[in-house]
Amino acid sequence: MPELPRIEEFITLCTVIEQRSFTRAAAVLGVTQPAVSQQMKALEEHYGTSLIHREGTGVVPTEAGAIVYEYAVQMFKLYEQSKQRLREQEENLIGELAIGASTGVGEYLLPRAMVAFRADHPESMIRLQVGDSNEILERILQHRVDLGFVGITRRDRHLQFEAFVSDRLVFVVAADHELARRGLVDWGAFQRIPLVLQQASSGATRALRDALQLLGIRIEDLNVVLEVGLQESTKNAVLAGGGGTIISRLGVLDELRARALVEISIEGLDLRHDFHVAYRRSWPLSRLAQAFLETARHFAQAAVQGR
Repeated sequence: MPELPRIEEFITLCTVIEQRSFTRAAAVLGVTQPAVSQQMKALEEHYGTSLIHREGTGVVPTEAGAIVYEYAVQMFKLYEQSKQRLREQEENLIGELAIGASTGVGEYLLPRAMVAFRADHPESMIRLQVGDSNEILERILQHRVDLGFVGITRRDRHLQFEAFVSDRLVFVVAADHELARRGLVDWGAFQRIPLVLQQASSGATRALRDALQLLGIRIEDLNVVLEVGLQESTKNAVLAGGGGTIISRLGVLDELRARALVEISIEGLDLRHDFHVAYRRSWPLSRLAQAFLETARHFAQAAVQGR
């Protein structure tokens, strides 16, 4: 690739043309006259033509020099506009942010945070993609998502993980289920209950599998009758009478408050489910991303505390 002109050479060209003198241009720029001559010579070599012409006691642009001068002025204007845009973005958080989330936080918590953030920063645009945690992490690596809110972590030198919110998995059934009035089941009874689970790659199912392994129990020992994908389809299957499910509590807050679903404790089993925020390790978060993350953390803590 050929060497490109330096910005200083364009500045010198514009100053020489505007001052109509090498001597006055050198004084304005705070350099020597030979330095001005050297930069003009370098720029003319880049373009392969003369850019200025001596006329009497001064200098004027050639036809080529007038064209380069016109574009150089536009270039400087664009530079100033870019600085102004950055200042506005810093002050008003203008711009777009792509976020991804697993269903535990993506279907309940983050949409509410997005609405609140948009109200405070109307010139911003937040785009949310929902999928299972592994899908979201891959989208981060592919530069399709700036921030990911996921229910898993993994060893990856390209990814940075930070704690986001500590949730817990709960056992829920539909309000008209025969167990809805019990409030507590022992482990033996739980193993016989028909269960609807999310797909094996989901954060909730992985957290359940890990917790059971600590107790020396396989997930295959449970009475799993349906595996239906992610959170929304799992809730719909349970509401339709498909059985109970183990699910992120953050994902069913609305249904629990409306008494469409009922939470039942399982004796001797307490399932914690931690969510993390992930982003590219080598890609610093923008001010927009940092500001949205702060809002999302506020909503997460409020949801966990029941506000």
